[in-house]
Amino acid sequence: MKVAVMFCGCSDVRRKKANVLHYGERPPMKTKPSFVVILAVTMLSFANARHVSADQYRHPRPQQAIFANSLADGGRIRMKHSPMMGLNVPIVVTIDGVNAGAFAKGHVYDRYLTPGRHYIRASRPMRESDAWYGPIDVRRGETLSFVVKCNTYKVYLIPSTPLH
Repeated sequence: MKVAVMFCGCSDVRRKKANVLHYGERPPMKTKPSFVVILAVTMLSFANARHVSADQYRHPRPQQAIFANSLADGGRIRMKHSPMMGLNVPIVVTIDGVNAGAFAKGHVYDRYLTPGRHYIRASRPMRESDAWYGPIDVRRGETLSFVVKCNTYKVYLIPSTPLH
């Protein structure tokens, strides 16, 4: 007389064919391909990383002569939020195609620039279509001040008296 052992409605033979794990068994691991993928991703991330120091923006290389160190070296640009703008509206500033920083309400954007013509872009993050873009002429020892205003569709830089 044969007795079939049933477990959860499946016979022992069907359970092994379906690759059902038993308590205490380890699943088969594919360690070599996983290790190779992790190693490759790690190496690529280190290869693409570049060293950026805080000093890099204050002391530019000669071919990137955008930023100056003081008013003696060039001019200054200052921007401030309009009092009518909301608290949660950061502004990203790009000067001559180089990301030059960001600021939000309650902060003043202040940067020294080399003399000459520079192209300024002020935009809200992730909304490049409504950015303000235009040239400014910087003179040695001069401070250019702007108030940033926004509406639903556009960012505006309004020239103002120097901010103190």
